[in-house]
Amino acid sequence: MSPLAAFFRPNAWRVFRRNMLAWQTYAWSSLAINIVEPFAYFVALGFGLGAYFTVTGYGSLVQFIGPGLLGFTAMNTATFDASWGCFERRVFNGVYESMVTAPVHPLEIAAGEYLWQACRAVMYGLLFLGVLAVFGLGHTFWVLLCPMILALSGIMFAIPALFVSMIVKTQEHLFYYFSFVATPMAMIGGVFFPLDKLPHWALTIAWFTPLYHAVNIFRALVLGRVGPSLLIDAAWIVAAIILLSYLPTRAIRNRLGN
Repeated sequence: MSPLAAFFRPNAWRVFRRNMLAWQTYAWSSLAINIVEPFAYFVALGFGLGAYFTVTGYGSLVQFIGPGLLGFTAMNTATFDASWGCFERRVFNGVYESMVTAPVHPLEIAAGEYLWQACRAVMYGLLFLGVLAVFGLGHTFWVLLCPMILALSGIMFAIPALFVSMIVKTQEHLFYYFSFVATPMAMIGGVFFPLDKLPHWALTIAWFTPLYHAVNIFRALVLGRVGPSLLIDAAWIVAAIILLSYLPTRAIRNRLGN
């Protein structure tokens, strides 16, 4: 079975359903955690720091940061649960052990997790999109494409996070991924400031990060500035999902198959 074919297997959707049912027991706290952080950045930076300067080509800092935080929300949502949550389901809760004895193929478990992270990214992203609408952003029909990009982003960020959760020995080791991958990616992903003044080497690194392309698309959709260049960003995300899906295959089979 290929990791892409696993997305269409019934068991993958059963794993997805199991995660959704479990999520309902802590839904309100999960919503609060995943919405408060981007909203705090939006208010503190957009209205606080934004009171002192504007962004060339975008006007207020609110207009620049708001759409970018959609990508940040998708990254945070998928990364945390696909790493921390999946580690708990694998090591502490015995969830995956029960699944493979059902039997559910390890790649079906992974696909179910990716689908669940896509769902989470859509849920929390749309809530934050509602916040942006209250502040006068996103009043364009292009935002109707945001759920699809949120879902793809959720899968894209979930795959490497799940891979890390499969190879670390202790849960504390996950902080290496947060500190050395997720946080730096947020800083150079174009969420909080334009990247045109960065050195060429930094721009090159930024281009190869998933968040950069997600932010470009969200900013264009929310502000209604859609152009042909977005097709490159969308193709990058789809290609990244296809290629990254093979990254954790061996680790997943070794951990869950045994």
